[in-house]
Amino acid sequence: MNRKGMRRGTKIAAVLLSFAIAFGLEVEARASGNTSIDALTFKKNPDVTTIHIGSEVNSITSDAFKGLFKLRSITVSEKNPYYSSYSNCLYNKNKTELLCFPPALSGAKIPATVTSIGENALLGVGPELKKQIINAVSSQTGDNLTEDKIPGEHFIHTQYGIRWKDKKGNLIEPNSEIMRLTASVVEACTDGSMTQSKQLEKCFNYFINEVSYEREMKVPLGDWTGDYARQILFTGKGNCYKYAAAFAYIAKGLGYDAKVCTGTVAAATGGRTPHAWTEVKMNDKWYIFDTEMQDAKGSGYYKQTYEKYPAGPLEKEATWSVYFD
Repeated sequence: MNRKGMRRGTKIAAVLLSFAIAFGLEVEARASGNTSIDALTFKKNPDVTTIHIGSEVNSITSDAFKGLFKLRSITVSEKNPYYSSYSNCLYNKNKTELLCFPPALSGAKIPATVTSIGENALLGVGPELKKQIINAVSSQTGDNLTEDKIPGEHFIHTQYGIRWKDKKGNLIEPNSEIMRLTASVVEACTDGSMTQSKQLEKCFNYFINEVSYEREMKVPLGDWTGDYARQILFTGKGNCYKYAAAFAYIAKGLGYDAKVCTGTVAAATGGRTPHAWTEVKMNDKWYIFDTEMQDAKGSGYYKQTYEKYPAGPLEKEATWSVYFD
């Protein structure tokens, strides 16, 4: 177990569309007086490779880029109130919906805010890349659920404070010590407008900002996770086992499946040393969340994989799933 080391120009009438065609020639087209883009806009220019959308465009149909198989980039004026671009792709203004992924674009970074894909947005995109895009957006859709949309049991913010949503959908007061202690952290760190993933991040940071490491040599035995979680949430201090247990209960309280894992990690002085960490299931994949190591090292231990874990390799020996009584 390691320890913390503390912390343009003239405004045109409507749309300016600039693009490059075959042989590298630069061509500029103006759609004077026209504030919309549809399937006829680029019909005579099938070799278009790049498009810039001006500030006055207020309507783009879903088939506007159909047949533009050489298109590799779309940019949008920052002054456009309806549309935006990122990494050569077209989005709505808030970047919650992907409207066009250019067919000739080999790859792009999808903003974390994107939770839907518009009709015809992936026209002409190769099957493997299309699959990757769909999977990425699907994953983010899950990560961007607000607490009223999260299925199953979890904490809910109400005007009366934190309540527990049970299997039947009833809202009840936290009825055990571990549930009340966990709820107090959730209430202090989050609010009901946050997405589930943002709530998780805020609670993770609670351990970095509010909890202190307390060395303890013994490796716990038996059914210890609940007791260890209660201790650190009550006192604000503990070792890696307590960090791991408490964060697992908090993740469970936010609607995730969570486990406490124990085993060994590479020691700073060489060899290996006992350690504990949390695993949280997100979109059918388990990730490492190591609050104690993040507290000690400063970064790199939030939503991590075993292959990329900075202090690896981790060797897992046992796991405990956590539940509220």
